[in-house]
Amino acid sequence: MISTVFGPINSRRFGTSLGVDLSPNLKQCNFDCLYCELGGERHRVNHQVDPIVSSKILVEIEDSLKKFKDVDVLTFTANGEPTLYSDLDNLIIRVNRIKSQYGIKTLILSNSGNIWFPEIKKSLLKFDKVKLSLDCATEDCFQKMDRPMKGIDVEAIKNGILDFSREYRGELYIEILFLENINANEAEIAELNRFLLTLPKLFRVDIGTVERPPAYDVQPVNYSKLFRISHLFDSSLPILITKHQEKKGVKNHLTKSELLHTIKLRPLTHYDIASLFDLATGENLNLLIAEKMIETKVVGGIEFYIPTHHIKDRIL
Repeated sequence: MISTVFGPINSRRFGTSLGVDLSPNLKQCNFDCLYCELGGERHRVNHQVDPIVSSKILVEIEDSLKKFKDVDVLTFTANGEPTLYSDLDNLIIRVNRIKSQYGIKTLILSNSGNIWFPEIKKSLLKFDKVKLSLDCATEDCFQKMDRPMKGIDVEAIKNGILDFSREYRGELYIEILFLENINANEAEIAELNRFLLTLPKLFRVDIGTVERPPAYDVQPVNYSKLFRISHLFDSSLPILITKHQEKKGVKNHLTKSELLHTIKLRPLTHYDIASLFDLATGENLNLLIAEKMIETKVVGGIEFYIPTHHIKDRIL
């Protein structure tokens, strides 16, 4: 049987991650997302077939934690959707009993399709970090892009996320994947923004696009458009653009005043600067830092460049 544990993998979003695949032998999911890197799967399911015994998974986890040092997070995922694993609650209880001796946190990556079930919420509340996908805030977009099995609708998911966020005490992440001609439009983004502002506890919002071969013929959004999309969300939301740096093409140049004005409108990460702008813009950033006009602040576990306090309210 294939091992359930893989990695460690270095992630700029979550640090050094050791993965736990709760369905390593077979894709099992309740969605058939257009962009899925695992390939299309029209046969959607609401529970796993032949789930692996949780005691075996726990042994593999402990063996791997003893072998690999300096792991930041134990990431529960699946060849599909991890909340379909029937013994998830028992497994996370047992992992929580041992995690402190290794100095790690637990993270689960879910498509949110089951978040509205009380028994799923109960299990997710036991994780230190929970990342929930929400690609659409309207039903038409959701059905077109994520293609859930019958009985799952976006309003139930949104209500489930809101209910979960009110009770959850850990780090809640929302991930939105954008596709051209589907959800990368102002109307859908406005609905997503409206919903996200209702969440009382939100650690970070990760926005990105398809980067690996997708299951179906869909088009990614380029980094520059993702950057423009980030400005359509309320400035109070901690937005991180997750798409990798684009190395081709001519990059834009910003003067010091232009860069300062841009950062005042939307805090930027080092990856944003490197991906969107030329080397001279990076030099201007260093000058602004030296002149104490820009400083760094960690938001949602990511370091952002922000205006210093004494110029935040200055008209630029």
